[in-house]
Amino acid sequence: MATEQGKDTPADKVPALNIERIYSTTVPADELARALADHFRAKEFEAQVFRTSGDRTVMQARKESLWRHLLGVAYALTVVFTPGEGRTSWTRRSGR
Repeated sequence: MATEQGKDTPADKVPALNIERIYSTTVPADELARALADHFRAKEFEAQVFRTSGDRTVMQARKESLWRHLLGVAYALTVVFTPGEGRTSWTRRSGR
């Protein structure tokens, strides 16, 4: 029998979720990825942009520091830009 998430589960035992959101625009994928990478570089993040299969463009950003590692917040942000018919969609993922 399946159980709804959070139902019959104490608040301190709710599993962590990987949040993924999908957006879209008419701006070209490579232009969006470069602009986003520039934004993160201006905030002293390491950022890279590269192409993948399916004509997708990926931007990854992270900030390296001892305090971020000690506090457990040394995550990388990955954004995948996918061109479509007259629009570009992107998906945001966070992870270690």
